[in-house]
Amino acid sequence: MGEIKKLKIKDLLNYFENPRHVIGTNEVDTLKKLFNSVGVQYMLNLADDIQKNGLLGNQQIVVVYSNDLKRYIVYEGNRRVAVLKLLLEPDKFSFLDVATKDKAQKISQKGNISEEISCYVTNEKDAFFIMERLHSGEDKGKGTKQWSAREKENFKVRMNHEKTLSYLVDFYVKKYFDDLDITNILPFTTIERIFNNRVIKRRIGLDVSDEGTFTKKRMQLVIDASKWVVKESENAGIAVTRLFNKAGTIEDKLLPWISDYNIRLLNKEKESLNDEIGSDSQSKGITVTKNQKNDEIPITKNQDPLNVNDIKSVKPAQNNIITTQGNTKILPYFFQGLNYSNLLPSDVDSHGVSAICKELELFSEKKLVKYYPIATAFLVRAIIEQAIIYYSKKHTIQGSDQLIWSRVKKDSGKLSRIIDNYNKNLANYITDKKIQGYFNKLFKDYSENVDPLNWVIHRPHEFRLDANSLIQLPQKGLLTIINYLLSNEA
Repeated sequence: MGEIKKLKIKDLLNYFENPRHVIGTNEVDTLKKLFNSVGVQYMLNLADDIQKNGLLGNQQIVVVYSNDLKRYIVYEGNRRVAVLKLLLEPDKFSFLDVATKDKAQKISQKGNISEEISCYVTNEKDAFFIMERLHSGEDKGKGTKQWSAREKENFKVRMNHEKTLSYLVDFYVKKYFDDLDITNILPFTTIERIFNNRVIKRRIGLDVSDEGTFTKKRMQLVIDASKWVVKESENAGIAVTRLFNKAGTIEDKLLPWISDYNIRLLNKEKESLNDEIGSDSQSKGITVTKNQKNDEIPITKNQDPLNVNDIKSVKPAQNNIITTQGNTKILPYFFQGLNYSNLLPSDVDSHGVSAICKELELFSEKKLVKYYPIATAFLVRAIIEQAIIYYSKKHTIQGSDQLIWSRVKKDSGKLSRIIDNYNKNLANYITDKKIQGYFNKLFKDYSENVDPLNWVIHRPHEFRLDANSLIQLPQKGLLTIINYLLSNEA
């Protein structure tokens, strides 16, 4: 067995036969070969780390005394000893350029560099055994086991108490899907690169600061997207890490897939909902004619809504279809096409309007307006007010550094006053001529389009808007206005 001794660094010789490089002919040649093999910058990085943090206490420099050379030879720890020599006597490293030696000298000047170090002095057989254990990999559990990417991430989380997206994805996939290991589909680092992409993360709706966004449905999307990424790479004959290695490429490939995925999912949910409604309508005596589509089921029992005939800007349309010059055009249903992807989960100002958008999206995709006209009126009224407020908080008055919100804040809670304020200052609040036109068309006369929504909210027992009137409001420019108010381009 060996022993621990304090030895002067100048008395240590680097190992000529270090496996990291070809055999050296002398001390200087050995150091040169070591620096070239490891990389000069890497050696400087190690020098800087040793100056800041010292040597690791659990790993001693292993040396063997040579009777022939009358010096201690370093068998394990050659890089550490080499950079310590550099920090103590940089001018002796003639093979290094001036810039490198200057950097070493600057590190050395910071202090904390000792001329002596603790070494484990032993014989050559024991030294070789230690070297093999440390550098031959796991060796069926006998050697050093390197951390996997997941294990490294776990350590960072536990050390810094900050969870990363890949960590949360891994955790919640296991939680929701019977300990499914998503790294069997994609490597841990690839999951982080793809799904922590700013645009992709926002499109899916993931927010590392809010674990509530890591829902089972979103984790299913991540799993399916991961499988698609692997398949796409296989079809292209290119490794995943090469095909999906740039942010732009990831976005170009994955965004269309996510859109198609959501459409397929919504269609599936819609079919399920229609089946439930069809089954429920038979048990409750709701009449469904043969020629009607599932999304046009009229409720004829226990309902007597009062239609509004004096809303001049909203004319009922048959089945949401228009004919122009002999061509039939099917319009988007309600708020289909609503775009709120620019709203950031971390932005407190976006939370309310984002929640409203999600429900409008649900009502549009599942075509629920006919079944819930009162709730629909509440949502339409809410999105008008909250979108204007959100826009006011994000944009300045034309030709001024003052936020629009400073002018309309006093009217908060009074939509009629906010819209009146906008009507009076429209050119200074909204610079887009097209949007100005839509705004004038819909809101110039507040009583024409917005008041009926207020009547539904305040007097639902006696006043309701018919479904077609509600469905057509977005088609008359409201959807365009809302998308503009919620966009970054506004």
